Amino acid sequence: MPSLTDGEIRRALKHVEQTGKQLSLVDGEGHGTGRLVLVMKPMPTRVTADWMAQQWRDQKRLKKKLGSYPSMPLKEAREVFDRDFAGMIQKGRSIKIAGDTRPGTVADLFEAYVSNLKESGKSSWKEVEKGLNKIADTLGRNRPARDIEPDELTELIRPIYDRGKHSMADHVRSYIRSAYSWGLKSEHDYRSASKRRFRLVNNPAANIPTEPKKVGTRWLDEEEFLRLYRWLECPDAPVHPPYARAVRVLMLTGQRVEEIARLHVDQWDAKERIIDWSKTKNGKPHAIPVPAVAAELIESIKPNAHGWFFPSATDPSKPR
Repeated sequence: MPSLTDGEIRRALKHVEQTGKQLSLVDGEGHGTGRLVLVMKPMPTRVTADWMAQQWRDQKRLKKKLGSYPSMPLKEAREVFDRDFAGMIQKGRSIKIAGDTRPGTVADLFEAYVSNLKESGKSSWKEVEKGLNKIADTLGRNRPARDIEPDELTELIRPIYDRGKHSMADHVRSYIRSAYSWGLKSEHDYRSASKRRFRLVNNPAANIPTEPKKVGTRWLDEEEFLRLYRWLECPDAPVHPPYARAVRVLMLTGQRVEEIARLHVDQWDAKERIIDWSKTKNGKPHAIPVPAVAAELIESIKPNAHGWFFPSATDPSKPR
C-alpha cells in the first residue's frame, strides 16, 4: 500500500463527515507486524482523527495513540512512529510499554526530580524547584541532560561564589548534584515520575567540591538567652505576634524550626503536656514532653480556624 498524503487524508475526512462512517487509513507497508494508522471517527459536531501505532502480537491487535491530526501532522506522526514504535515492533515487544525514546532534557530531569521530592513529602521541594528553574534557564532547558559537562557547571557556579555568595554557590552545586544523582538511580525505575529516560552515564556535579562547613563557636549564654526570651515576650520593635511566640516555643523545646512553625492542634496533647508528630523531617514519628512553662505558653495560643498555632500572615489556611 502506498504512503499517505495530506490530500488523501483531507478527502477521507470529508468522506467520513458526509457518510457518518468510521474510516482508517494505513500509512505505507508498515514495519514488521505493525503499522501507522489514522483512525477517523464521526462525532455529533466534528470528525476526530487520531494517529495510532498498530501491532499484531500473539494473534491480538494492539493500538496506542500517538497524537491527533492535524495538530500532529503526517510528517511528525511518521517520525514518532519510526522513533518510538518501529524498533519495538521489529523486536516483537509490546507497543503498550513504548514511550518517548529521546533522552530527557535538562528541564525533564529537574521537573521529574522536583516531582519526586513533592511525592515523597519533602517540604524543600518548592525551594529546590525555584533554584533548579533558574539553573535550567542558564544551562538550556531543552538540551539533553546527558550533554551537560562539569566545566559548564563550574562556570555557572563561579560567578556566584565570586560575588561572595558562598552558601548560595554551594546550594546550586547541591541541587544539580542531587538531581543528577536521582536521575542516575531512576533510569530504570518503574516508579519514576518522568515520562522519559535520561541515558545518563555520569553525574557532572559529582566531583565539584563542597563548600567547607564552618562550625559555630558562638552561642547565647544564660543571661543572653533570658534577655532574648524576655524581649520576645514584649518586643520594642514591630514583630508579627505568632513569630515571637513560635521562637519562644523553639527556645523552650529545642525542636526543629519547621516542626514548631507547622504545629497543629492535632499534635498537642494538653492533658499529658506532650507534642506528638506523626512524621518529621527524617520521616519518623517523634514525641516530646514539654516543661510547664512551655505548656502554659502553648495553651495561651489560640489555634486559628484551620488548627494552626502559627498561621501564615498571608494565608491563614497554611502554617508559617
